[in-house]
Amino acid sequence: MAAVHLSGLSRYVTLESLKEHRGLIEQTVARHYVLSVLLYILLYILTALALPGALVLTVAGGVLFHTLPGAVYSSMGAIIGGLFAFVMARYIMGDWLQTKYAVQLNQFNTELERHGHLYVMTARLIPILPFLMVSYVCGLTNLTLRTFTWATAAGIFPACLVYTFAGSQIGSISSLDDLFTPRLLVSALLLAFLALLPMVWKKLGARKASPH
Repeated sequence: MAAVHLSGLSRYVTLESLKEHRGLIEQTVARHYVLSVLLYILLYILTALALPGALVLTVAGGVLFHTLPGAVYSSMGAIIGGLFAFVMARYIMGDWLQTKYAVQLNQFNTELERHGHLYVMTARLIPILPFLMVSYVCGLTNLTLRTFTWATAAGIFPACLVYTFAGSQIGSISSLDDLFTPRLLVSALLLAFLALLPMVWKKLGARKASPH
């Protein structure tokens, strides 16, 4: 992370830089489409690992490749980058943490085994926490790699569609704040609520069934 920030790369992952160089970037993509896709996914992987610029890069996917292809490419980069972050956290510190605090984390791990996929999907649907932070934190838990992968994919693709569509309309966007309209926020909250609804319903049923 320090190397990325010291290199100055983070200065270019901004909406202002994207709008300033839009014409040149679009010409480059038109001439070298496959290479541009590969470089875009590689940059997204790097962003998912060490840069807090995933939102801007997702918008850039809409500028460069239009809505649906941009959503697919950004999702691929996010999933691969998230997997790298998850595995790094798991093998650097996660296993040690789970072993040392096995008793204290027992109840938490039981809850995660039952509903971990819903928590991951909700965290991906509502972009309150940075993408890379969610990936690293999940790696510290006992969440399986398979569950993390499909829950991440299911959670981020709807958001990627929204932001790549915004990117395809970049002329009407002056800042990232323009993306967070009341309608968009309500939609994200509704999706998160629907994702968590089965867990809430099950907990309420268990509470009613338990003896008083």
